[in-house]
Amino acid sequence: MRVPVGVKVGAFSLLVMGGYAYFANSIPQIESKPPQELSLEGGSVTPAQLVRAGEEIFKTKGTCEICHRIGQKGTRAPDLAGIGGRAGKARAGTSATQYLVESLLQPGALLVEGYPNIMPAVDKPPIALNRSELWALTAFLQSLGGTVDVVLADIPATAGAAGPGGAAAAAVKVPGDPAAGAAVFAGKGTCIACHKAGKLGASPVGPDLSQIARIQTPEYIMKKILDPAALGTVAGYPKGVMPPTLGQSLTAREYTDLVAFLLTLK
Repeated sequence: MRVPVGVKVGAFSLLVMGGYAYFANSIPQIESKPPQELSLEGGSVTPAQLVRAGEEIFKTKGTCEICHRIGQKGTRAPDLAGIGGRAGKARAGTSATQYLVESLLQPGALLVEGYPNIMPAVDKPPIALNRSELWALTAFLQSLGGTVDVVLADIPATAGAAGPGGAAAAAVKVPGDPAAGAAVFAGKGTCIACHKAGKLGASPVGPDLSQIARIQTPEYIMKKILDPAALGTVAGYPKGVMPPTLGQSLTAREYTDLVAFLLTLK
């Protein structure tokens, strides 16, 4: 008895699919988890361990690589190659450790010439590093051309602490519609002409905004739309390109929708 060709093809297909299914299920599955908070207080930790932990924070939770590079020019923020050695000479009377800690907690007080005041305090949202993470990150920065000698006592006890009463800072909620904001970004706001935001746009005229909510506060984003010149121009991009009239051309609803959309870019 002859087996119809269709039956043969179907059986072969099932066999192939079964093989793929078996192969796929034999691969260990990786569960995606949010980054765990690092806690080193009260523990014994070597400088080498601190540096390793700090490098991981630099590349992940600290989001430093979004703006900074090590040994590469032309990025949004200063090149950090050799910062551990340069930090001790950056300001008279300030040690390398003091300079690095202050640059993380009060970056606006230590602006590098040619770069605008756009770096947020990393112990505050949206980055929100805790005291242990600040300690490790400082150690990593010291390792870039300097001596790793930072101790926990060099990090203020209040750094990375919760708000008054022990409560964490409340997230800013904007009463806008992100989907409508994406339409404003691509349409009336003409943002897409200069910026990329996730899957929207591709223009290199302005900074890539695909992760803007990971590195900037809602207050910065809201003000940048209304008064772009007041916050300076990101290094490496032309000045005066972003229109200062969006606050007049967009309705209140369009503005809040646009902000809501930008706050999803993480």
